[in-house]
Formats: sequence, structure tokens, C-alpha cells
Amino acid sequence: MNRPSNTYILETIAVAAMPRGKKVGRVRDKWRDKKWVVVNTPASFRSQPVAYIPVTEDGRAVGRIIEITLFDLDKSDPEQHTIKLYFQVEKIDGDRASTRFKGHELAKEFLRSLIRRGSSIVNDIGDYTTTDGYKFRISTVAFTQRRVNSSKKHMIREIIRNVLNEELPKLNIDQFVQAVVYRQIDATLHSRAKRIIGIKRIAVRKTKLLSAPGMSMAQAVPVEASQQGLASE
Repeated sequence: MNRPSNTYILETIAVAAMPRGKKVGRVRDKWRDKKWVVVNTPASFRSQPVAYIPVTEDGRAVGRIIEITLFDLDKSDPEQHTIKLYFQVEKIDGDRASTRFKGHELAKEFLRSLIRRGSSIVNDIGDYTTTDGYKFRISTVAFTQRRVNSSKKHMIREIIRNVLNEELPKLNIDQFVQAVVYRQIDATLHSRAKRIIGIKRIAVRKTKLLSAPGMSMAQAVPVEASQQGLASE
């Protein structure tokens, strides 16, 4: 008498284990339902392709955040590795996605490397609006060469606020991006602040888009109640 093969036995066990009354359908491959979309930077970064993302529905992909570094775009100064850029998908047209500048941030490891014993850290945060209606929350930080008292810290914060209030409302979004990401504002801040105290570094360490023309509330960044980051000393 011939013995059943192992394959036959396994198939019989599998059929017996299936719930009765239920038909087994083919497993749907969700990846086959997706299309791949090239994500481009905004015009202020020359509309370069920076990512390739899977999309099921165009509407659900709008609002997605793409994170890269400035070095990924320019590939010039190694310090650009410390500058993180955030872009938000704004619109999908076929296999291309356009984005808006959502903000930027200096890497925390880089900022910590600037801390020295016997010096002070001065933080400031405020909301500013460009001439074409983009509202940003801007965080700045100053590292002094020696420890300073509360009066000097107050003076440094006043300089920061005066410079930002003077310069930023005159810029459109493209000019704003160039000014904060490529450290043009940092240079102005340093030039003003060094008149009253030795400054090792002063920088816009973080920007966050709060609102923009045509931006829905669902895509807006919630306003935080407190500042996060390096503590002032």
C-alpha cells in the first residue's frame, strides 16, 4: 500500500485547519496600489528633487513632512550637516509633489558642542511675519565668551528682537529662507551684539512655520506653550 506524500499530508492539515464557511481570498498587495512621487523643494531652494515617496491617495499625502539636511542640497560646507530642513507636501500633480518650507533647526549635538564652562547661553523666542504673510516662530541662541549678568542678557535679547523686527517684515518668503538658513541674519545679529559683549556664536537655531496664505489649520503647527531647547545659564 502506497503511503501519502508529505506534501499531501501538509495540504490536508492546512485545509482542515481553515475556518468552515469562509473562503480564502488572495492577499492584497498594498504596495501595488501605491504610486511613487518625486518630491521637489520650494522655489527658494531651486525646486530640486529631494525625496521619492509612495502615495495611495494624493489628498492623504498632502501635509506630509520631508526632513533632509542642507548638505543634502548643496553638498559644499561640511557644517551644513548640522542644519536640518523641513518641507511639507503642499500639492501633488501627477508624479510630482511641490512643497512649502516648514522650518529648519540646528542639530542639538552641534549646539551642545558650543557650550563652554564660564560662559552664558542666552535664548529668545518670538513670532514674526514676512511681507507676504508667512508667520514663523523663531528661536535664537547666543553663546557668550564669558559669563554675563542678567542685565547683559536682557540687552542681548533686546538686540535680537530689534534686529528681527527690523529685518524680517521686509522680506518675502524666499528672502526669509535665504536669510535664516544661510546665516545672513546671524551675521547681522553678531555685528550688533558684539558691541556690548564678547559673543562666540549667535544664531537663529530654529524656525517653525505657524501659518501661511492658503494653509489649512490641519497643516499648521500647533503653537507651543513653552520653549524647548538649551537652558539659559
